[in-house]
Amino acid sequence: MRQSTPRFPDGAASRMVLIGCSDFEDIDLPAIPAVKSNLADLHSALTDQTHGILPPEHCRVLADPADHRSVGMALAQAAREAEDLLLVYYTGHGLLDEDGLLHLALSSTDPGHVGFTGVPADLVKRYLGRARARLRILVLDCCFSGRAVAAMTESGSLLTAQLDVSGTYTLTSTTATAPSHAPPGQRHTAFTAGLLDALNQPEPLTLDGIHQHIDTLLQGAGLPRPQRRSVNAAGDIALVRGPVQPQAGPQTGNGGEIRFRQQPPDPPANRLRDTVMYVLMLAVLVALGALFEGVYATLITVAGMAFFLGLVLLLLLLRRDVSYDLVVNGDGLATEHRTHSAHVPWKDVECVGVLRRAPGTVLVPNVLIVRLKADAPRPTGFHKRLNRCLPDQRYVIAGMLGTYGADPMRLRSAIEHFAGGIYRTDQQLLEIDPRLR
Repeated sequence: MRQSTPRFPDGAASRMVLIGCSDFEDIDLPAIPAVKSNLADLHSALTDQTHGILPPEHCRVLADPADHRSVGMALAQAAREAEDLLLVYYTGHGLLDEDGLLHLALSSTDPGHVGFTGVPADLVKRYLGRARARLRILVLDCCFSGRAVAAMTESGSLLTAQLDVSGTYTLTSTTATAPSHAPPGQRHTAFTAGLLDALNQPEPLTLDGIHQHIDTLLQGAGLPRPQRRSVNAAGDIALVRGPVQPQAGPQTGNGGEIRFRQQPPDPPANRLRDTVMYVLMLAVLVALGALFEGVYATLITVAGMAFFLGLVLLLLLLRRDVSYDLVVNGDGLATEHRTHSAHVPWKDVECVGVLRRAPGTVLVPNVLIVRLKADAPRPTGFHKRLNRCLPDQRYVIAGMLGTYGADPMRLRSAIEHFAGGIYRTDQQLLEIDPRLR
């Protein structure tokens, strides 16, 4: 779909309020570390000196607000001052009360008393409705608890019904705190990662174009699709004037590659703790042996010491720092692990994508698969066990995304950056070859 010519708001007459909660007092609301980066990088993009649309002082950030007062004052002030554009963004937990009404969680929110301790979406709607700005934009990147996910699934129309405001353009995400939506170690939640990626396109996207871009990324990654709601609002507004460079994405080695790396799961402090634990266990065994008398006691003590010392040495050997790297660059796709590496050049690739599970399996999720050109040689060095389940020699599985800590959307962006339009979604791959099921 060809997007319309974007219209840029008047920065001096526009206001934005970015609200996010990453840490919560109630243990039933898990922390969402990515929220901090969501706020910081979105603020940086929208107020970028070169391509942002408004000065930093017109974009207010509320990080981990604990009470309604701070949120209400910020919304009220922005609503009074905005004449052209008013944008309100929230990232954190979205909770439903007993009547199915959406509330935005604050750091002090009690899930058992959402109506009294959360911010009702209806309240935000009223502030937007009172604003004199010509265009109001509401962006919700809410991570729901398991209970709220079920409730939203059963009454999915409640959300959009609560957010109807004349002249308002609404983008919503139903992302949960499950790893597929806010992967541990990733800088952003899935929805906001897609939003930032949309703001970093070569040409500025309109609101409709931003929605379409996020929808394509999330659908291709097998995640819930974002919702769009427009009530007498123009979808031709752009939020940036050109590509910004948010601090998003995977680790980079140099300007010519993008590197995804799974950090070792066990920090040195934990290894030291385990070593001390095994030494103490050994000391206990020696003490028990000392309670016995004779040759048998000596043999038991010596054998026990040898066994546990060997076990400690083996544990330390297995827990050396190990990294698993997935490298995407102008030459092709490569994996690196210790001294082993594998590589497939783009010139040999017909298409590449991520299958939600490896062919013929149910326990191997999110595999990166490459379909080779008919005359291309088969590369070696990739995971042998995974590649045994492939239908023929034209396919190569590079590995599981979790092994490399690779976010599906960022991986897709990296592939498209270096190799063009060869990326295929899970559904497209299965349509090409049903044997991949």
